[in-house]
Amino acid sequence: MAKTAWLIYTDLDASLLDASYQWREAEPALEAIRALGVPLILNSSKTLAEMLPLAAVMDPLAPIIAENGTVLAYPQEADLVEGGGYAAGSYQVKSCGMKRSELLSIAENLRGKHRYSYKGFSEMKSEQLMGLLHLNRKQAEAALDRHSTEPILWESSSKDLEAFSEALAKEGIVLVRGGHFQHLMPAGQSKGSALTRVLQCYQARNPDLKWKTLAIGDSPNDSSMLEVADAAIVIPNPKRGTLQLKRADYCTAEAPGPVGWGASVLEFLTTQLSIATT
Repeated sequence: MAKTAWLIYTDLDASLLDASYQWREAEPALEAIRALGVPLILNSSKTLAEMLPLAAVMDPLAPIIAENGTVLAYPQEADLVEGGGYAAGSYQVKSCGMKRSELLSIAENLRGKHRYSYKGFSEMKSEQLMGLLHLNRKQAEAALDRHSTEPILWESSSKDLEAFSEALAKEGIVLVRGGHFQHLMPAGQSKGSALTRVLQCYQARNPDLKWKTLAIGDSPNDSSMLEVADAAIVIPNPKRGTLQLKRADYCTAEAPGPVGWGASVLEFLTTQLSIATT
């Protein structure tokens, strides 16, 4: 019987990270993950520039999934590269789907035609984002360094939002709600599809292992990875409520943010993963 190996995919904001972008309460669980040698794959709406410093601390040999699954970065040292893409430091980076410039052009044409009101990252300066998200300048500049998606603050009615979403869908663009913003992104790309692509890379590198996946998140844009993973943990969000999944076999953390993340992951490692690795 093949030995089981696990991959852990996690959202960042309001899941592993708190409102101050810290994770101190989750550190015991992170240490346990490192001790077991389980890859920790960050899967976020954040940009690659934002995630590189976090990955360097948490798991520099694991892939990074940025911008809701539209940007994949593989550490070259880990020998997981799909092929193609471009080099960025020690990573090989692949962008998936429509270019951001095309996405912006389509959205802006619809906004002008129907007089929708929203503000996107492409229209913001770093100072605006610093005030909006309580970031320092370096963090804000990294958040604006986007390749495949556009977060927007919607200012029109919910009825207009629905119409905008339907019009975008006809042009190959989906509108996904994240923790702070609505995200314009190429259709066919998601955190779930990126989870599968990264999993396939591990399977190709180590075909003798039986690979399983754990996904952790709190927002609607996490649903795609939470639904397709072998195991899922939902982190409650006191501001937006607790995400409900279609699947029945998932766990909900007892506390929000890194407190709930840490406790739930330690429980999972004790009851599931440690059994699978013995």
